[in-house]
Amino acid sequence: MKDYVNFDPLAERFSKNIYGSLKGRIRQTLLETLYPKYLPELQQPGLSVLDAGGGLGQMTLWMLGMGHRVEYFDVSGDLVAQVQHDAADWIASGQCRASQASVFDFDTGPDRDLVIVHAVLEWLEQPQAALDRAMSWVAPGGVIGVMVYNRHMLELRNLMRGTLDKVKTGQLQGLAGGLTPITPLSPEPVRQQLVDSGFDILTQAGIRTFTDLTEPTVLSWYTDDDIIEMEQRLCEQAPYRDLGRYVLLLARKQT
Repeated sequence: MKDYVNFDPLAERFSKNIYGSLKGRIRQTLLETLYPKYLPELQQPGLSVLDAGGGLGQMTLWMLGMGHRVEYFDVSGDLVAQVQHDAADWIASGQCRASQASVFDFDTGPDRDLVIVHAVLEWLEQPQAALDRAMSWVAPGGVIGVMVYNRHMLELRNLMRGTLDKVKTGQLQGLAGGLTPITPLSPEPVRQQLVDSGFDILTQAGIRTFTDLTEPTVLSWYTDDDIIEMEQRLCEQAPYRDLGRYVLLLARKQT
């Protein structure tokens, strides 16, 4: 049995429902704010970056645009083909490689300045083992960015929607063919696994701390810019950072 979800049958929905929306704008804007804030080395081109399970390649394309060398992989052939198209010039120049693989069969050494693992672990049957592999690819002094689908937010949404039994029984995983992950994760054990493996936490941030809890009618009263500004203001503050739809952890490997 596969130990991961392949997005081939979901690629179009994935693109439209997440990245082609305000939700996607919020997510990418926060990431493009937080990474430079804690990784000043991003300002100098030439870093070795690995985008693990990189989906539609937003982070890959952003990193390439800043002049870094990027290796991208994803288990979905459809998503890989899209990234190969979008990054064709960089691939031709040797600045980027894009291949089809899973976290468990991708093979590389511990030499990356930055490893990005966004919205990957929650789609795996063995997320802790996958995180161990990803951490092993980071060079001493390098950084890992881990973003996980937050179990706390999922529990809260179920309680607000009247599906209390799901929370009581812990049966929060999504159905086959849907966009709710199979293994939603609490941020605390992910953070502890990073610390136990010799990483220093740079920041913890909630990605979409209130937007996904707000009624669409209420959201329509605000401009997109106002919503994004408030998400930026709250994302690193407790307790909001613990309630984001996703939680981002940036951590540097000790030398």
